[in-house]
Amino acid sequence: MSESPEADNLVSRAARVLDLLGDHANPVALSNIARWAGIPKTTVWRLLRILSANGLVERQDVGYVVGPRLVHIAALPEDHELLRASAVPFLVDLHVRTGAMVSLGVLAGSEVRYLERIYGHLAARTPSYGRTFAPAHCTAIGKILLAYAPDRPLELTRPGALVPVTPRSITDIDELSAQLAAARDLGIAVNDGEFVRGVRCVACPVLDGHRRRPIAAVAIGDAASSLDVDRASRQIRQTAFAVSVAVRAAANSRRGHGRQDDMSRSC
Repeated sequence: MSESPEADNLVSRAARVLDLLGDHANPVALSNIARWAGIPKTTVWRLLRILSANGLVERQDVGYVVGPRLVHIAALPEDHELLRASAVPFLVDLHVRTGAMVSLGVLAGSEVRYLERIYGHLAARTPSYGRTFAPAHCTAIGKILLAYAPDRPLELTRPGALVPVTPRSITDIDELSAQLAAARDLGIAVNDGEFVRGVRCVACPVLDGHRRRPIAAVAIGDAASSLDVDRASRQIRQTAFAVSVAVRAAANSRRGHGRQDDMSRSC
């Protein structure tokens, strides 16, 4: 059976609309969706009708937002909620001390999913600013998690998969592999203007307490002229270690409460 190019194009455009709505907390007008996504208004209207009927988008006031079905699908797993809750105090502390943007993210296929980001009004627009997902090969968090991943996501091995976002983005798989090897040796990854021009980020993994494998990563980002890599590396290592310890303590506490509940039910 041959695939329909028209159907493929429609799915691609629907995904573009959902990505756009997912990056905005407030309702987005149909005309803005069409302009920002580069899709004709009549096609956007047809897509929104289909997505609304399936609970994937919802009409609010004069615009559209992500629907309840998609919100449920995208809800954070319980372990991610534990991770986020454990990390936030340390992210806030680092932001207060540096004034830079601080992020927490996990690997989701060939992308990074941001669980939390802390920033001020004057913060540089780093990769995680206002976004839920970003391409892993262009971000510091993505690179450090790819460096420790046992298998590289299949999406990144296909020809043309490393799509450039800025002129500094890595598009060669061998160059990416070399950077990932260096990141694994150092325990630090750097994004130097590869996702946002003029913005530099440094990331370090958050390790679990048993197999010493990364479960997430934290990053600090600022204008390249303001962020010293050596100093940022020391700061982000300290924060990542503190988050690792906090997550381990929270997980142990949760397991302890679970055992107590089991005992109380058996009495």
